[in-house]
Amino acid sequence: MLKTVKLEQRWKDDYLDLLNYAKQIGDVQWQNDIIQTLSNSALYMQQTTLEYQISQLWQQFDAVNTKMLELYKQLRETDNAYASFRLIEEVWGLKLQRVEIGKQLNATYHS
Repeated sequence: MLKTVKLEQRWKDDYLDLLNYAKQIGDVQWQNDIIQTLSNSALYMQQTTLEYQISQLWQQFDAVNTKMLELYKQLRETDNAYASFRLIEEVWGLKLQRVEIGKQLNATYHS
């Protein structure tokens, strides 16, 4: 949440700097565009936050898949029954993580 607040403040500060510059150069159309964008800042930030959350979830999903592939490779290469059992347990844990991330993605897309 703190990241979002800082991002929103930085975004507003940047647009206010642009507005000041547009005033300095006398570009009225650009000033109006910036004011319009600033007036829709809550909607823009909500959309940006949602996109960031989705991106983070996909990165987590990809990381879980990568780890699963590594474990499957180790599983194919091991002859040790105990190591196989441990690897299978770890894979199942990752599968459960992947399902949870999928649920979060689904909820985010349908919110």
